Amino acid sequence: MTAIEVTGLSKRFGPVEAASDIRFTVEPGEIFGLMGHNGAGKTTLLRMLLGLTRPTAGSARVLGHDVTRDALAVRRAAGFLPASYALPPDMTPRQLLEYVAAMFSLPRDVSRARVEALLRKFDLAAAADRKLRGFSTGMTQKVGLAQALVNDPQVLFLDEPTSGLDPLGRHELLELLRELARERGVTILFSSHILSDVETLCRRVAVLHRGRLIACDALDALRRAHGAATMDELYLALVRREAA
Repeated sequence: MTAIEVTGLSKRFGPVEAASDIRFTVEPGEIFGLMGHNGAGKTTLLRMLLGLTRPTAGSARVLGHDVTRDALAVRRAAGFLPASYALPPDMTPRQLLEYVAAMFSLPRDVSRARVEALLRKFDLAAAADRKLRGFSTGMTQKVGLAQALVNDPQVLFLDEPTSGLDPLGRHELLELLRELARERGVTILFSSHILSDVETLCRRVAVLHRGRLIACDALDALRRAHGAATMDELYLALVRREAA
């Protein structure tokens, strides 16, 4: 069974077509990239796959669950880090993770063990009881990713997770994602306009432009097909082809 199957997914907001006939599949344990500029439709697509936005047309399944009819089952099996994750400033990382665990109705002993493990995993133990107000961007992203893993998800949806991070923070986060896929078999759908991050993490990608899917293939195959030596060259070649 494929982890994610997207079939003709479309979304209109009035006259604006935010996503149009999107089609692709993601295999279990794969890190799959969604490339595109800001406003290309990546966030809309992720929200539809999580059942947070109802599609205008088409369908999608996550771990066999229909994203419209079985949205609750999808969200129980998935973790999500949105592009703009606003942490509750008066909570501590420990309190936030415990709160998320309670939302998933985890038994108290399971919750306690998982929260402590995540605090250690993301090097947050020393700051576990500090209020989140004033956390750096890097620390905020660590807490955000930790909360997305509280329910031990099989699929992880990440919307621009490295945006705003310094080079060290980006490197650390990308390494954590690789480890999740390699050691725990987590399927990751990774959205970014930072092309080098997509290249670092992903073998296959879907490229969105103005709500349309303009390419979906292995990165190596796309580069060969378009004679592109770099990610920037590839993206520009695809966008120019679409505009021609």
